[in-house]
Amino acid sequence: MRDYPISINQLVNFPYSTENGKRRIIAQQLEPDRFRISWYQLSKARVKKSVELKGDLQPVYDGIKTLMVRKPTSKRQETDRRVSIEALERFVDMGLPKVLLNINYSKIKLSNKCLTFAGVDIIVAPEIVVEALIGGKRVVGGIKIHISKGSPFDFKQSKIVAYTVFKLLENEFSSNGTEVLPELCFCLDIFAGKIISAQNTDSSILMELEKICEEIKALYNAA
Repeated sequence: MRDYPISINQLVNFPYSTENGKRRIIAQQLEPDRFRISWYQLSKARVKKSVELKGDLQPVYDGIKTLMVRKPTSKRQETDRRVSIEALERFVDMGLPKVLLNINYSKIKLSNKCLTFAGVDIIVAPEIVVEALIGGKRVVGGIKIHISKGSPFDFKQSKIVAYTVFKLLENEFSSNGTEVLPELCFCLDIFAGKIISAQNTDSSILMELEKICEEIKALYNAA
């Protein structure tokens, strides 16, 4: 059986792309650029650390200071630096969702980063997975961080991301009696200024996700 891998970011951007854009996304999956450098690595790492430390903003402030004194040697590095500073400043204003502020959680590792949905292997790779005890029961949640000034997610995109985080964790942890809470599974979008959870995901989101997956498989098979 053929594999149909795609990252969650590319999946939720897929229906907004032109036909040529969709084919380029599939082509990138078939021949990935192994030397591609990800954008905003420092800012994403500092946001992640802040969440791991239950909202402590010191890693974020330290990241801003580091970026302020950094000397870019290319236009790409200058853009990365400028947008990363803005992202960290925006995160300071956003803060953590109340549900995380109200529980004592800790970071845990995730062994699998891929969710198979409707035959498509979605690389979800949440940046943070946390566990907590609520009412004596072990519960788990996760966060996917999105930093893109030019392409922030809309509500539907964020909801799909949050839902895939929830399903990925449910597949890994529910068999051992751990409860995966949809209200603890988030898409944290810095430039959209929103933190959307998987709670109350309705059938329209699932139908949209299945529709996208069917189109992805069709383009894979045509490539």
